[in-house]
Amino acid sequence: MKAVCVLLPMVLGVFGCASEVTRQPVDLSRVRQPPEKLFVASQTVPVRLDSGYDRSIRAGTEFVDAGGIAQGDILKPTNANFTVEGAHMHEAWLVVHAGRLVGFYLPVEKAFSPLSAPVALPLEIKELRK
Repeated sequence: MKAVCVLLPMVLGVFGCASEVTRQPVDLSRVRQPPEKLFVASQTVPVRLDSGYDRSIRAGTEFVDAGGIAQGDILKPTNANFTVEGAHMHEAWLVVHAGRLVGFYLPVEKAFSPLSAPVALPLEIKELRK
């Protein structure tokens, strides 16, 4: 019984830890230009991260084009902060391909974190005045 009392917290600690955010190093294939367009989320979109955490992109969240990687276009939020979470929190920008959120660009790590289940991301486009 004493051994169970000692082992149970250890086992729960190991299995209760969040998984690390999956990420792969990437190179920008297209560097950000001065923004000409503003992308606005037209509805709230729930996102289930592969690490098991839930996030949502709220309607009205604004993004600018921050460049591109092989996996898609990088959209940087301008009026909100967005993070992905696993064992650690990571600042995240959206990676969008063909109208779907396919993962996240982690600017600090210069890495891509894929979503195993891409999500439709309805965006409105607004021209920025020069």
